[in-house]
Amino acid sequence: MTSVRRAFAFATGEKYISAVLSIGTTAIVARLILPSEFGIAVLGMAALSVAQAMRELGSSAFIVQHADLTTAKMRTVFTINLMITLVLAIVFLVGAPVLASLLRAPGLERYLPVAALAFVTGAVVFPLHASLARDLKFKSLAGINVASSVVNSGVLILCAASGLSFLSFAWANVASALVGSVLLMWVRPRFEIFRLDTSAWSEVLSFSIFTGGSALLQRLSELLTLSILNITLSPLGVGLLHRASMICQFPERTVLAGVSAIALPVFSNRGRQKVDLGRVYLAAIDRLTVVIWPALGLIFLYAPVLVRLLLGPNWDEVTPLVRIIAAALFLNFPPGINYPLIIATGATKKVFFASALQVATTLPIIAVAAQFGITAVAWSTFALVALGVAISTYIVRSVVAFSWRDIAVSLQRSLKASILALIGPGLLAMIAGPDQSVLVFLTSACLAVIGWVAGLYLTDHPMLAEVQRTVRAIRSKL
Repeated sequence: MTSVRRAFAFATGEKYISAVLSIGTTAIVARLILPSEFGIAVLGMAALSVAQAMRELGSSAFIVQHADLTTAKMRTVFTINLMITLVLAIVFLVGAPVLASLLRAPGLERYLPVAALAFVTGAVVFPLHASLARDLKFKSLAGINVASSVVNSGVLILCAASGLSFLSFAWANVASALVGSVLLMWVRPRFEIFRLDTSAWSEVLSFSIFTGGSALLQRLSELLTLSILNITLSPLGVGLLHRASMICQFPERTVLAGVSAIALPVFSNRGRQKVDLGRVYLAAIDRLTVVIWPALGLIFLYAPVLVRLLLGPNWDEVTPLVRIIAAALFLNFPPGINYPLIIATGATKKVFFASALQVATTLPIIAVAAQFGITAVAWSTFALVALGVAISTYIVRSVVAFSWRDIAVSLQRSLKASILALIGPGLLAMIAGPDQSVLVFLTSACLAVIGWVAGLYLTDHPMLAEVQRTVRAIRSKL
C-alpha cells in the first residue's frame, strides 16, 4: 500500500469511527437539548471558527506546504499563533456580552468564555498537528482524533443529561482539546519549537496572510450568515438548518473528510516531487464523485427515516430541508480538494481572491432568501453550491493544466455508476411511500451497494481497482 493510500485509509477510518460516535451522540443529545438551545451553540461555534481562521495567520498550512522548513520557521509559526491566540482569548472573555447582544443570542455571553479555554490550547495543537500531517503520519493523527472524539462525546452526553443545555458543547470541546493536546505532545514531543522567535516572520506572513485571510473571510461569512438567519428566523431556524446540513454532509464527514484531511499534505508532497497535479486532481474527482453521489441519493430518498432515527420526533421540520440540501450538494463535484490544491501550488493570493468573490455573492443570496422563510434558504443552497464550485474550479484551472472536457469525462462514468446504484433504492422508496422504516432503509442500502459494484464493473470505473486493492489488503491481514 502506497503512503498516500495508507494515509487515506487511516484518515478515512478515523472519520468513520468519529462519524459513528457523532451519530450516536447526536441521537442522544437531540433528545436532551431543544432546537432553539442548540441554535445558541451553533452561533457560538461559528464565532469561535472566525477566531480560528484569524489564528491561521500563524499558519499551520505553512508548515505543511513549505519546502524548506526549519526549526526557526516552526518557532515563528508558533510565536505568531500564540500571540494571536492570547489576544483573541481576551477579546472573547471581555467582549462576550457585546457579541451576544449584537447577534441577539442571549446565553452566548456564557458560552464564549468557556469555549475560549479550548481555543487557547490551539497554540500548542496546531503546529504539532501540522508537523504530523506534513510527514503523512495519519496513523498517529487518527488515534489522537478518535480519542478526542470519544472524550468529546462522553462529556457532551454527560453535560446534556445534567441540564447544562448549550453549554454542554463548550465543556465537551474543552475536555477533548485538553486530551488532544496531551496526546499530541506525547506522540510528537518537539518541545524545541515552543520558543518565542520572529526571525522568519516575513516569510511566514507572506504565505499565510492570504491563506489565513481566505479562511477568515469564509468563517466571517458563515457567522454573518448565521446572524442573518438568527435575526430573521430565530435560533430555532438556525438549529433546524444546521441539523439538516449535518445529515446531508454525513458522506463528506466520513469518506470525504479523510480526503480533506490528507488533500493539502498529499498535493504539497506531490508538488515537491514534480508530479502532474492535473492528472492527480482528475483522478481524485473520478473516485470521489462515485462515492458521494450514491450516498446523497440515499439521503434524499430516505430523509424521513433518517431524521426520525438520528434526531427524534422534535425535528420533523428538518425532513424537507434535508431533501433540498442533499439535491443541491450533487452539484459539488470536486468536494474538499479545490482550495487545498491551490494552496499546494503556492497560489495563495488566488485562494484569497476566490474566497472574497464567493463571500461577496453568498451573503446577498442568503439575505434575500431569508426574507421568504427557512425553505427558501434551503433552496438557495443550489445557487451557493454552484457559484462556489464554478469560482474555485476556475481558479484551479489557472494553476493546474486540464480542460472542462477532462472534468466532463471524469464525471461521466461516476454518473452512470451512481444511477445504477440508486435504481433499486429508488424503486423500493416508491413502493414504501411515506411509511419508511429502518428495515426498508437498510434493505435499500444493501441494494445500493450491489448496484454500485455492478456499476463499477459495467463502466470500468477506476474506483473498481481501488475496491479490489482494498479487498486484497484486508484478506492479507486475515
